[in-house]
Amino acid sequence: MMLSNKLEPQGIGLVGLGSISTVHRTGYARYGLPVAAGFDVSPAARNAFQQANPAARVYDDLDDLLADPAGTVIDVATPHHRSSRVPLVQRIAAARKPVFIQKPLAMCYADALEMVEALESTGTVGMVNQNMCFTPGGRALPPLLIDQQILGQPFLAHMELRYCFDCLPDHWFGKDERWWTPGLTVHHLGLLQLLFGPPERVYAVVGRDPAQPGVPHDGFGHLTLSYPSGLLVMLLSTGTYYGVHPKRHGAEELWVQGPKGIVDWQPSEGFTITLREDLDRPEEAERARLVPTPGSWFPDAFGLGMHHLQQALQAGVEPLCSVQDNLYVMAVIEASYRSAATQAPVVLPSIMGDRYVREYGPGWLHGYRTWAQPEPVVEAHGV
Repeated sequence: MMLSNKLEPQGIGLVGLGSISTVHRTGYARYGLPVAAGFDVSPAARNAFQQANPAARVYDDLDDLLADPAGTVIDVATPHHRSSRVPLVQRIAAARKPVFIQKPLAMCYADALEMVEALESTGTVGMVNQNMCFTPGGRALPPLLIDQQILGQPFLAHMELRYCFDCLPDHWFGKDERWWTPGLTVHHLGLLQLLFGPPERVYAVVGRDPAQPGVPHDGFGHLTLSYPSGLLVMLLSTGTYYGVHPKRHGAEELWVQGPKGIVDWQPSEGFTITLREDLDRPEEAERARLVPTPGSWFPDAFGLGMHHLQQALQAGVEPLCSVQDNLYVMAVIEASYRSAATQAPVVLPSIMGDRYVREYGPGWLHGYRTWAQPEPVVEAHGV
């Protein structure tokens, strides 16, 4: 189904008015999406929001925000801890308002499932803000790999992130018992779910650098993902690297290989397709540098994700990165820590039970496929 990009924008009710919400609001403004109201428990955050958004209403009580008819779609931009995230989503489900939830959906599969079931019980649409999927490269790659099959059936993929990411010792960020994989690698797992769907088996090694006091638990997580199709994915992700050849967040690299060729990809740049025929005629080798849809990760991916959700709601179809689809991402995260603890592979059906569908396929097939990206209505400014 073709979704029209002529959207009638719906007002956004923003839950959580901290620093990341500034990026959300900038992205929304860029694509003509109005933030109608905001809620936060912090008076300072509310005051800052009101000064920046004088036309919006601001609340110190979540129920008041949910009762405001101007906030048609709820955007959750609060931390992922169970004590706040689960009851928050349950209250949004009870209000039956569509919701856009900052990733990670949760820190464990059980919490994610609890929230999905709450939304399902009231028929409430939920989408996870897996914003790497809406970066310039993230938007351009699925049609080529999945719809056009430019590589044939992929059999190998490799993704790598390596840089130094430490946190302040006295700040809550980075202190979760499960940190690196749901906190950072979740970006990559969301993209892999979009491109390839759920793996069947996960093997992981997880650890930390003892010289990073701000990250007391895990600061790296390396995963091997095995898929029903025979595809193997190596995902190397570390925040402990301080050498001279970093691959920083935003410049991580993915390459995908199939019988017809290889794609070399980065989130916010063009990517290169090398066809296998070129190898037989090196003097005639053609390396096509493809420039994806214009834009940047910050703030475009945030605005485009919300725009996509609102278009899907308007058309009455399932969005990409739905909470149901994201259960596969959460199951991979859960499997990673179980695998690291047991030093053995973990199969996803052992976590998901009947929710695991072996033939599910790429997340790209479970939502829009021909969504037309809207043009920005305001110029982007540095965030």
